[in-house]
Amino acid sequence: MSSLGAVQADGYYYPPEYDGRKHGGLNSFRKSHALGKRAKKLKSEGVLVVRFEMPFNVTCSGCSNTIGKGVRFNAEKRQEGSYYTTKIWKFRMRSPCCKDNFIEVKTDPKNTDYIVTLGATRKRDSLVEAGRPGEGNLVIDLADEDQRNSVGNAFEKLEKSREQMSAASRANKEIEELKRHSRATTQRDYAMNRQLRRSNRSKRNREKALVSEGKALGLSSSIKLLPKLKDEPGATSFAVLKSRSLSAAASSRAKRRKIRKQSIFG
Repeated sequence: MSSLGAVQADGYYYPPEYDGRKHGGLNSFRKSHALGKRAKKLKSEGVLVVRFEMPFNVTCSGCSNTIGKGVRFNAEKRQEGSYYTTKIWKFRMRSPCCKDNFIEVKTDPKNTDYIVTLGATRKRDSLVEAGRPGEGNLVIDLADEDQRNSVGNAFEKLEKSREQMSAASRANKEIEELKRHSRATTQRDYAMNRQLRRSNRSKRNREKALVSEGKALGLSSSIKLLPKLKDEPGATSFAVLKSRSLSAAASSRAKRRKIRKQSIFG
């Protein structure tokens, strides 16, 4: 490190009066928090300062100006109850256009959404359709002009519904085919297992017979006989003769090499 300040910033500096057994960590020794000034109200009020991004367009209640989606704030975050085991968080921030107005937004785990509770109202560009059974009206948020045109175009909606029905039909056919295959392979599992074991047993017996035949012909274990062909009855004997001729040629070459290495003086 180039300076004492850099060492302290990285947390490598321990002052002489620090005692780990008494103070525990450096944060407790300095009476500070790892998150710095953002956590100054964390212990007393349970408030942590975080960066909050507005999830949708809102209208300020103080001046009726629009605060766009994606605008970021330094917000105070605190817990505001729970939905089952999921915590409900509330974010409180100062309005950027009205310094005396505060906006509060809290999470809605039940509907996977956010709710504006104070200082602003949510702007909705929506289409109200007939609701689902027992749910009243269904509100669909439309993000841009293209989506509004898409919903308003009856022919495009019909084409999309036909494509979805065709895709669903293909998927159902594939599922039924998989079900039939599963039933065919699982309902007769004992018979299929018996057939597989019989074929493996026959294969092993044929391999043992070929090994025994090779030993009877005097072949080494490295030479494996192939099954006889029905249309070539003499193929095996030809292969054996060829193997023997090759072995004889190799033996003669070895003998000549041995003779060359012998001394001429006996």
